[in-house]
Amino acid sequence: MTTTVFPFERQIEHTAADWWARLRDPALPEPALLQWSEWLEADPRHADAFERASALAETAAGMDAASRREFVDRFAPVRSARRGSPRFALGIAAGVALVVLGAGIFLALRPGAAGTPQQYTSERAGHRDIDLPDGSSIELGGATSVTAHYGRDERTIDLEAGEAFFRVAHALRPFIVNAGPLRIRDLGTAFNVRRTGDRVIVAVTEGRVRVSPMAAQGDAATVELGAGREVSFDPETQAMRILDVDPATATAWRGHRLEFVNEPLSSVVENVNRYSTRPIRLADPSLGRMTFTGTVQVDTIDSWVAALPRVFPVRVDTYPDRLELARQTTTARGARPR
Repeated sequence: MTTTVFPFERQIEHTAADWWARLRDPALPEPALLQWSEWLEADPRHADAFERASALAETAAGMDAASRREFVDRFAPVRSARRGSPRFALGIAAGVALVVLGAGIFLALRPGAAGTPQQYTSERAGHRDIDLPDGSSIELGGATSVTAHYGRDERTIDLEAGEAFFRVAHALRPFIVNAGPLRIRDLGTAFNVRRTGDRVIVAVTEGRVRVSPMAAQGDAATVELGAGREVSFDPETQAMRILDVDPATATAWRGHRLEFVNEPLSSVVENVNRYSTRPIRLADPSLGRMTFTGTVQVDTIDSWVAALPRVFPVRVDTYPDRLELARQTTTARGARPR
């Protein structure tokens, strides 16, 4: 087989591929991001070229190791690069993008093409790291389920249940997370989303996000959050509450610690159950309306449950397959419930 090498005469594609490679570097300084944005806005052809480079890279990322190696060897052989260089992998990716874009092979990636939805789940008390084809990543907490839809015009993640931390790679296509009643649009950032039925909490650790209710018309109900801010959606009142939050607290589950601030006990129990070996049940649904603020260590859940009668009017009934919280009918208990 004859190896075909195409000349790099198209400067726009060359620059687009170079930017694609540079943006994979998590240490890229803010001034460089501003330069990238200015380059995109300078000419509509720049945005088109960058989009094609991103689409091509996603296609290559979806190949198995052998196919990707053959692809690189055929279209972008690297003979002079030092394999010890930290930018070696980025150089290969950029070279592939340059050659294939220059040859016109990206025509196969025509507008409207979309990938097959991919579902990712984690086990109860588990933790799973997901690398997405565009360089973004998702960390799944216990008993969490998401579905990724990567289309030509938009990157969409549906959070069906649980909690996930998103770190989004820069790209022209919007990155959207749908979590029940909320739609979260990334603005170049890292953020955490927890969904408990239709109760949703979004916390931003880096950059910004835009959050809007699915049922809202127009931008009137849309809020924009920066790092260190959190919005919680209450399905009963249909209200969104915004407050300051410590990013470390918002993502404490990544360190095996669940943090709750003024949340209904029903929501707290449902989230704790994603890590508990024995499910916790509320014998009296009205108990779920009481609010809880505090920390639950995922490796000492039974101890946390045993301590609840000290602060709530409940008793703990133990069964082989579950723990049950029933209303305490006596007045002999500790502190008043919060």
